[in-house]
Amino acid sequence: MRACRSRGGAGRRGCGTPVLMNLSLPLTRARPRLLLIDDDPGALRELVAILQSDFDVQHALDGRSGLHRAQALRPDLILLDVVMPGADGHVVCRLLKADASTRDIPVIFLTGMHAVDDRLQGLALGAVDYVGKPFAAAEVRARVYVHLRLAGRLTASDADLSVSEGAEPASFVQVQAAMRYIAEHLADLPTVSQIAQSVGTHEVRLLALFRQQLGLTVSGYIAEERVRTGCRLLVETQMSVQEIATEVGYSSPGNFISAFKERMGVTPRAWRESDRPALATPAAESRGLG
Repeated sequence: MRACRSRGGAGRRGCGTPVLMNLSLPLTRARPRLLLIDDDPGALRELVAILQSDFDVQHALDGRSGLHRAQALRPDLILLDVVMPGADGHVVCRLLKADASTRDIPVIFLTGMHAVDDRLQGLALGAVDYVGKPFAAAEVRARVYVHLRLAGRLTASDADLSVSEGAEPASFVQVQAAMRYIAEHLADLPTVSQIAQSVGTHEVRLLALFRQQLGLTVSGYIAEERVRTGCRLLVETQMSVQEIATEVGYSSPGNFISAFKERMGVTPRAWRESDRPALATPAAESRGLG
């Protein structure tokens, strides 16, 4: 896992600030920087209130200025509204992932849309997650910490210390470990009970943690991860649809095609042959999960 990016000098390394534990950290350690992009001032005020105690929070009120601020500030993570006038969230994400200076920054979409197709459209562009509106403070902090940790922008000790109110440090580690385990074993996943056992918990506990921290069931997360990985493989490789189906854990190409079409609106072949893969390509180097 790479170290956090430096801020303001060769000896300064990015990291988190503990929320619950009163431990002394070196003064040179900078808090992770977040960029919030939303045209709703009320939503921005709410997010700032949720996050400012833990992070260096910057913001922009429209997509274009948000893109420019991202290029200038190089934040550790971006929370990006989907529905904005002018350059909407999908346009901004597409441009971020096309720019070598910003393509590695994790993007979490902010949206009131909860349809699976809407979420997967953003994930295919390179976003790592969604946070639904209205905001739940614990969920926002949890998702931010999970993806900072997965992207290597927090050290292991920082991730353990920097936890949201009322949450146990171990719960964050377990969800992160389960997400990584799922991504690494899509071709032949064990049962949910066995996944839970592999990260030191039990099935009921893991199901509760996924709902609490990610807003999904374990099976729902697996379904999205399989389609997301399928999108990536269609873009990055010359693997056949049958080979990709096997790689992401479907028993037959037909099952993969059906699931893919249900979630993306087109078949894998049509996806590969359309202009959509060109939009998703930059995510190959910075896929946030797994």
